Amino acid sequence: MQLQKNNLDEEALIDNLKTYNNITGVLCFNIDEFGDTIHSEGQLCEFCIKFKELSGDRCTCRESHLYASRQSEKIGEPYVYFCPSGLVHFASAIVIGGVLRGALIGGPIKMNTSDDFMVNDLIKTYDFNLESRETLRNFVKSVPIVDPERVRYLSKLLYIIAKDIMVGESNILSERRKFYAEQAAINEEIQNVKHNEYSEHISNYYPVELENELLSRVKVGDKKGAKIILNELLGHVLFNNGNNIEVTRARVLELMIVLSRAVVEGGGDLEMVFGLNFKYLNEVSTLNNVERLCEWIIKVLDRFSECVYNMENINNFHIIQKSMEYINHNIKNNISLDSVAEYVYLSPSYFSRLFKKEMGINFIDYLNKVRVEESKKYLTDLKVSLSDIAHCVGFTDQSYYTKVFKKIEGIAPGQFRKMT
Repeated sequence: MQLQKNNLDEEALIDNLKTYNNITGVLCFNIDEFGDTIHSEGQLCEFCIKFKELSGDRCTCRESHLYASRQSEKIGEPYVYFCPSGLVHFASAIVIGGVLRGALIGGPIKMNTSDDFMVNDLIKTYDFNLESRETLRNFVKSVPIVDPERVRYLSKLLYIIAKDIMVGESNILSERRKFYAEQAAINEEIQNVKHNEYSEHISNYYPVELENELLSRVKVGDKKGAKIILNELLGHVLFNNGNNIEVTRARVLELMIVLSRAVVEGGGDLEMVFGLNFKYLNEVSTLNNVERLCEWIIKVLDRFSECVYNMENINNFHIIQKSMEYINHNIKNNISLDSVAEYVYLSPSYFSRLFKKEMGINFIDYLNKVRVEESKKYLTDLKVSLSDIAHCVGFTDQSYYTKVFKKIEGIAPGQFRKMT
């Protein structure tokens, strides 16, 4: 791998590898896109040298490192694996221009002390001569033993070094890691549906209550909560229609319409939402596999969620987002301006001014809006009194709850209950 040609700083890479080896004591090296080692830092592993000598042409270490590099590129994070000799390594892909150009490899290490079993297994698998047993045993004892929890941090540190030398390319891996995290959440929901005791009737079942919950979350700008529910909905959709791309696309398109309606009802700019709808309607027809459809609808959710309170123009995004998450997750508790301000490490007066400036709405008005949205879930249950509902969502009494509900929704909660 020609580092300069691929926009990598060779001097910085070598310096980073030296730093990693000196801090961790773990051998590390970089390979090119063909799996060949370019540079290494640390004492070479005598066990590995002997293993390669004994296995000769049958040695597939190079291929295993290259495979791990491709897996790291695919998932956008470090990849921990066993090499052909049974030792542990971890790889972090180097991506330039969206193309795999090599990787940083850490290891070998061991996560247990079963040296005899490992050596005996290698001799049997590769048909080594028995005279090599004692030599391999002695060499494998010198391989450092690392606790599994520490292996995770060692691999993460190597990943940070890989990102540092990729000069502006690391966002590609970050996007892939985010995508695969979303896919994992969706797959988990599919498994939950499969094991549901009513799964035999699932084809006739669509979780409307989840869709309503999604609407509520979007209306109050709770992107994190909305994403969790969207993953669950996608799990149901894919379990029912995973083999039919057209039906799945239609279902995902319906979810987009639901999201856009929630944004408008939540106070989002109507013209902006219509513009996004037009754009997304053109895009969805080009998506021809389930993974891309799921990735697409999650991005739609992100964009629509930002429209509710026009997050694009917020300068103190992290403070506002953190305060909104706190409110949404603690809505049943006694939330106050002081408690939220303390949570984001600001004085109440400054936080109040900042919230109004960034959100275009007073803190108490936003808090009441979230409480009213939450209360709608309970209004469908006629067994729960309005007084109990008011206290469940943080209002001090029913009369104040009714007053706020009517101001926001235009009708009293009792009337809303009759309409649902």
